[in-house]
Amino acid sequence: MRRIVTGIATYLAELGRNAVQAWTAFFFKPCDPTSLGLIRLVVGLLAFWSLSVYGLDLDAFFGADAWANPESVVQVQGFDKPLAWSFWFSVPQALLRPVWVICLLIFVLFTVGAFSRVTAVLAWVIYVSTVRRVPVSLFGFDQVMSSVLLYLAATGASGQAVSLDRFYARWRLGWVIAGHRRGSEGVRWDLPSGAPEPTISANIALRLIQLHLCLIYGMAGLAKLQGQGWWNGQAIWGTLASGEFRVLDFTWLAAFPWLLNALTHASLALEIGYPVLIWVRPLRPLLLAMVVMFHVGIGLTAPGLSEFGLAMIAGNLAFVSGPWLRSLVTGLDRSRPAGRLLFDGACPRCRASLALISAADPDRMIEPLDLTAVDLSKVHPSLSREACMKAMHMVQTDGTVFVGYDAVVIVGRMLPLFWPAAVIGGLPGIRQAGRIVYQKIADSRPRDVVCNDDVCSIHGPVSAEKPTMTFPRGKR
Repeated sequence: MRRIVTGIATYLAELGRNAVQAWTAFFFKPCDPTSLGLIRLVVGLLAFWSLSVYGLDLDAFFGADAWANPESVVQVQGFDKPLAWSFWFSVPQALLRPVWVICLLIFVLFTVGAFSRVTAVLAWVIYVSTVRRVPVSLFGFDQVMSSVLLYLAATGASGQAVSLDRFYARWRLGWVIAGHRRGSEGVRWDLPSGAPEPTISANIALRLIQLHLCLIYGMAGLAKLQGQGWWNGQAIWGTLASGEFRVLDFTWLAAFPWLLNALTHASLALEIGYPVLIWVRPLRPLLLAMVVMFHVGIGLTAPGLSEFGLAMIAGNLAFVSGPWLRSLVTGLDRSRPAGRLLFDGACPRCRASLALISAADPDRMIEPLDLTAVDLSKVHPSLSREACMKAMHMVQTDGTVFVGYDAVVIVGRMLPLFWPAAVIGGLPGIRQAGRIVYQKIADSRPRDVVCNDDVCSIHGPVSAEKPTMTFPRGKR
């Protein structure tokens, strides 16, 4: 009997320890925030779009004589939702448009990840206030958006990746490195990798979104079981044949009743099975692909639910690996950079440019090389010091060399932040003008180190006296 009691006590103690360890690992293990940054980007764009639509007729939505009269809304919500609030009730009629513009600006800052800890909270406040003020337009899209914005605001983790906040922090660090004047031994460009550090706050935000998605899909699937159409396989046909939502004609599917039945039962099985199957890693990619097709199909058959589908797809990014998402830009093979960028380490303008480029580099895609401190023949046999001094050179892994403005365009195309500008800069006419402007700037660039040794004597020695090197305090 004693052994049985001891065994039970030991089992329960071990079970408790394992439960605590599993709980801690699930919620408090540092996680890559890349997917969270992408969620913020998509949700921010959707929030901006939603509020922009209201701006088409602010008086009809938020005015004193709006469709939803302020007094009526307050009275109804007082019975149904006594804690509901909205700052729109306090905005005077004359200030509706200025306040609306300010709200749009906050959504823009939130979307690009600027001042993200503050703008995330403000974005949530704005969105919830808008929903409470105009309950006649409330539907599933607004509920999903409000929930995701709450998790991003509460955890403060939305700006840890894919954001201007992170770019600016890395740019400042790059400026510190750029401020170092080269000595005869050279100064190594050692800005850390652009891959964001895993954080606990990012994991908490992702877990909350994941669990909320499981609740949404699971409850939606169980609720459908109450409808006879989902049991007999005719529910999908009712939506496809409805003239209220239909934009494309899907009535031809009536000739294939077996397909309609299959689509009905498949969508029902997806929603009911989602809360369980999404945690099975081998099945996760397949399930996510099915979810995307599910929402795209809904968007085609019921265009009014397109925004809802986009919000749900954005939420499902919480289940996508951050390193895998970055590999879509950087490639799977990170053993070597995609290109080697030669710059003049004795030129403060060149070093400042490297600070900007390195700050936008997602994960060491570009390897900066100081041409005054490396053997150029080992980088590429066609390189010469005279040519490299005249213009920037970019050497890709396949051996292709780009010079001057063309090198700038290639570098921009490798960096997601500068990719749009690089595409525009590569257009005919703009490219030719860019080459002229670049060369004028390159010819006028200053050098802050006097060359007096065999390493950097590109134009020959200027002075036989060794220059005095100065470093910022604490950076020697």
